[in-house]
Amino acid sequence: MKGPQWIQDTCRIFGVDDMEKVSAYCRENWGSEVLHVLETADNACEDRFVFDFPWDMERTWKPMHFIGEIDWSLIPWGDREFLWQFNRHRFLPCLAQAYRMTGKEKYAENYVRLMEDWIDRAEEGENIDLGPWRTLETGIRAEMWLSSLPLVAESLAVDEGFLDKAERCLRKHQKRLYGNFQPHKYISNWGVLEACGLLLISLVFPDSEKERETALKRLEDAAAVQVLEDGMQWEQSPMYHNEVYHCFLTAYWYGQRAGVEMPGAVRDAVRKMAYVNYQWKKPDHTQFAQGDSDATDLRDQITAGAYVLADGVLKSGGYQILDYDSAWRFGWKACRDYASMEACQPDFVSVQLPFGGNYYFRSGWDEKASLLHFHCGETGGGHGHADKLHVDLVIRGEDVLVDSGRYTYVDGPDRFRFKEAGGHNVVLADGQGYAECETSWIYKNLCTCLKQQYQDGRLGAFVEGSHLGYWDRDILVNRKVIWIRPDIYVIIDRMLAHGAHTYESLLHFDGRGSAELWNGQDGCGGVRFTGRAMEAYVQFADCAEAELIDTEQSSYYNEKHPNRTYRRTLKAEGTCRDIMVINGGEKGKTIPVSVEKIPLYSEVNGTYLPREQAEGLRITAGDREYVLFLCHREVMTPTDILSWENCLGHGKAVLFDRSREKKEIITGEVLAW
Repeated sequence: MKGPQWIQDTCRIFGVDDMEKVSAYCRENWGSEVLHVLETADNACEDRFVFDFPWDMERTWKPMHFIGEIDWSLIPWGDREFLWQFNRHRFLPCLAQAYRMTGKEKYAENYVRLMEDWIDRAEEGENIDLGPWRTLETGIRAEMWLSSLPLVAESLAVDEGFLDKAERCLRKHQKRLYGNFQPHKYISNWGVLEACGLLLISLVFPDSEKERETALKRLEDAAAVQVLEDGMQWEQSPMYHNEVYHCFLTAYWYGQRAGVEMPGAVRDAVRKMAYVNYQWKKPDHTQFAQGDSDATDLRDQITAGAYVLADGVLKSGGYQILDYDSAWRFGWKACRDYASMEACQPDFVSVQLPFGGNYYFRSGWDEKASLLHFHCGETGGGHGHADKLHVDLVIRGEDVLVDSGRYTYVDGPDRFRFKEAGGHNVVLADGQGYAECETSWIYKNLCTCLKQQYQDGRLGAFVEGSHLGYWDRDILVNRKVIWIRPDIYVIIDRMLAHGAHTYESLLHFDGRGSAELWNGQDGCGGVRFTGRAMEAYVQFADCAEAELIDTEQSSYYNEKHPNRTYRRTLKAEGTCRDIMVINGGEKGKTIPVSVEKIPLYSEVNGTYLPREQAEGLRITAGDREYVLFLCHREVMTPTDILSWENCLGHGKAVLFDRSREKKEIITGEVLAW
């Protein structure tokens, strides 16, 4: 490669080996991705833009077609996110890859045309932080430009004048990223995205030692501050966890290629965050729509981590061959090396991420596995939602209970409706949510959570949490979640309160299935949910007023579709509780379990305990029979043991399997003490 030294270094660091073989590999293995990239490149040649790649932070669904001059500061539909997504230049790698895959000069020519037009006409303006030169986009553009330039460098369209203009603008990017960093960005995803861009630019300019060392220090410090001990990025959004993870991995990979000694903290962040992606991915390989997140497939992110870290366990959670984007990032040799890497099964199934307050009960790793997610953690800043004690549930690989998603960042009723507590599977008190929004990013008030016990046992698993969102109303909301392996879930909501209150328990069902009211075995009502190949039943231990209402669910930014929500209303004086039991299985072969309330006997006092102190459930599913002891408060005075028929034990939650033994004493499994 001839030309100035900086472009030679760019090709050496950011280029890929044997681009013809990479092109052939992608055509053979990733045909739909190739067609998508070519379509995006063709649209860009005609100044038509749509943001529909899986990891586009703010997707659009209809093209924006410019006739005449391109307005790089356009804000259509009242959503400034379009402007920012547009100025990240995701279309440039598509043009460059299309050039390599087809050999057609039009793609390189339009690559140069669009970049030059942006350099010449994308003004900083008085409100620079609201336009194309916002620092977040400045950091992302650095990767888009540097990773794609080597693919078009051999084209005649890439002349000396263009390279000189690109160099000057990259240095302008560098200056902006270096000089506009504030302390709060150490904990923000912005800090990592900006520092990554600053590092990448410094790798190709030999006179950028100061900027390079600054970028490395910012990355190292950000890793220490915002990546929690359990590996989760603190913002309670898998989407932004992955934006940060991508930048740590990108900085680590290209830094090493450039011969830079990368901080150990950066490599550790890549490893921990990659494993979190494995731990929380759903059976269909997507992430939960928690916080501001889309339902995006995680396998490409896990695959990249598996290759960079040479980690066979991660490979078992990703693709068996390099994905399309990784092939263009890592090259042909990487495609061969990754294919020969042995995949190893993980030593974890159910997991807790206690620092972030996220807990996962998983039946297995196949695509028809079941998975429950419980959240009891901090709000997570502007991208976090009011989802304290929220539960997601997947049965046999299909979503049953879901988070409503994010839909938009535009201030207004839609943003608030999806973000606030009413968009989640939680309990509301007195018709009011907790952590209500003031703006798209700021809450009027925050809700403190109280993390409690987690246990992954032999017969079952347990997790518990509380929150103080209604403390000003003298209400503490507590939720216990119990999984009886393999297919029964018990959720106990207890509202410790003074005075009279009304509670609404919300269950949002996935819009791809059908939710219908069901009378339940005792006439107390419930829901039957039917998916493509599964069905589930939700029933309650006590009767209450309930209805199914029409609501909306968002799986991707700027997208929403109908779903249904079960709203159950309770009125109580003082402390009360509500118990639901969910079971599910194969469609046409699943029947609701039988649920019976049973009294618990105090062996020392010789009396049955009041229900507000302790109670039991007898759950029968075919020839399986389980008994669950639940102590709602301490009852040990001074030593005691509780019983029901042949079940004998004590604890906050004790699970007995009576499927085979109904006479001899059994002591059960203590899930919580």
